Amino acid sequence: MKNWGCQVVLLLLVCELASSARLKRITPEELKKRQEAQNLSIFVNNVLKTYDKKLRPNAGGESTDVIVEGKVVAFGELREASMEFSLDIFFRQWWYDPRFAHNFSIPFNMAADATKIFWTPDTYFVNVKNSKYHFVTRENMRVKIDPDGRVYFSTRITLTAQCAMDFRLFPMDTQHCSLVIESYAYTAAEVNYTWKIKEKSNGIEIVSQEMAQFDLLGVKTETKDLPKSTSFASLTATFSFKRRLEFFIFSVFTPAVILVILSWCCFWISRQAVPARVSLGITTILTTILLSSSVNRDMPKVSYMKSIDYFLLTNFGFIFLSFLEYVIVLNSEPAPSWWKKLIERIFSRVNNNNVESTECVSTHKCSDSSDRHLHVQTVDRNGRNRDVATVVLPKDHSKEPSVVVVTTHPNEPATVTRQRKIDLNQVPRAEKPKPENTPGPPPTHWVDLVSRALFPAAYFLFLAIYWISNSSAAENGPKP
Repeated sequence: MKNWGCQVVLLLLVCELASSARLKRITPEELKKRQEAQNLSIFVNNVLKTYDKKLRPNAGGESTDVIVEGKVVAFGELREASMEFSLDIFFRQWWYDPRFAHNFSIPFNMAADATKIFWTPDTYFVNVKNSKYHFVTRENMRVKIDPDGRVYFSTRITLTAQCAMDFRLFPMDTQHCSLVIESYAYTAAEVNYTWKIKEKSNGIEIVSQEMAQFDLLGVKTETKDLPKSTSFASLTATFSFKRRLEFFIFSVFTPAVILVILSWCCFWISRQAVPARVSLGITTILTTILLSSSVNRDMPKVSYMKSIDYFLLTNFGFIFLSFLEYVIVLNSEPAPSWWKKLIERIFSRVNNNNVESTECVSTHKCSDSSDRHLHVQTVDRNGRNRDVATVVLPKDHSKEPSVVVVTTHPNEPATVTRQRKIDLNQVPRAEKPKPENTPGPPPTHWVDLVSRALFPAAYFLFLAIYWISNSSAAENGPKP
C-alpha cells in the first residue's frame, strides 16, 4: 500500500509538469519576434562599436533637422520677488541618424540616457536658472530607433526659468513667460530646430494647468527666422498667465475700503470728543500703512508704481484728509454767518409750507383794535405770504380768546370763514426755559455736515474710475 501511494503522487507530479510545459510552449511567431529583437540589439551594439558620438548625423553635409515637442505635466509657482516660474515637462526630440537605419520590422526601445551612448542634439534652455532630471525609480528617459533611422529621445525635466514680469497692473496683471530653446554649439546651418505641429497642439501640450494664483490663458510658439550660416536656431514657447483677483478682493481691497468708511465715523462723533476722534483717525492710518507693507512684502522693489499702490495711496489720502478735517473743525466756527444764511435760503426753498407767526395788521374784518392779535401766515410756492388764521387775545382778560379762520387771495382782503372760542386750559403752555448754566448738546459743525456728503461721493467716484480704467487696461494690455 505504501508503494502504491508513492506511485500516485509521482503520477500527479508528472501530469502537473506536462501541463506546465504545454502552457509555456512558445509559438513560432513569438519565437521569431524574440529572435528579431535579439538580432536588432546585436545590430545596434555593432553600430555603437564604430560609432563616433562626436559627429552629428550628416556631418559636413546638410543640417540635422531636430523636431521638438514639450508636454507640460504641471506648472509650479510664479515667484514675483525673483521673477521666475517653474514647470515639469516631458521634453521630446526627433531627428534622423542614417547610421542606425536597419531592415528589421520592429523599432528598438531602450530606457537609458542617450547622451552617454550616441550623438544627441546639444539643446539647452536659454533663460533657465535651474533644472533637474528625474531618476526615480531609474532615469526617466526613453530612446526609440525606427527602421528608417529616426531617433526619438524623451526625458522628464523640472525647469525654473527667468520671466520678465511687468507689475504696473498688479493685481489685475497678465504675465507672459517664455521658454527659449537653442543649440549651444551648432549654428542653424548644422542643426536646425522646428516645433512638432499636430492637430490640437502647436508644439506644447498641456496636461494640467491648475495653479494656485493664476489661470493659464494659452501658449504661443514661434521660431526665430535668422540667417542660418551665422545664427543659432531658436524656438520660443510663451505661456500667458492671468492673475486671479478673488484673493486680493477679500484680503486687500475689502479691508482697505472698510478702513476708509470707518474713518468717516468721525464726522458723526461730537467735536468735543477729542480722544475718540483722534484715536479713530490714528488707528485707521496705522492700519492702512500695515496693510500696504504686507501687500508689498513679497513683491520686487520695482522703480514704478503698481496699480495696487495707487489704490492704497489714495485710500491713505482719504483717511488722512478725514483726520485733517477734525483739525479744521477744532479751529473754525461751528456756524458762521454765511453758513446760517445759506441754510435759511435752502430751507425756505424746500419747505414751501412753513408757518410763520406775526402780529396782525388791523383791518375792518379784524376784531377791536384795542385787542391783541396773533396773525398766522403761510408762504406759498411763489414766495408770497398767505393769511391762515388770527388768534384774538382780548384786552379784557375776563373774555375768552377766539380764533378767526380766514381765506386770502392775492390783492384781496381777508374773508372770515369760521370763528371759534379757545379754552385756555387746552392751550399748550410754553416750556420753561432751561437754566443758563445747563449746557445743551453742541451744534453740528458745518465742516462735518459737508464732509458727510463730500467724502463718500468723492471716494465712490474714485472706486468706479479705478475699477473701470484698470479692467480696461488689463484687457487691452501688451500681448506676448
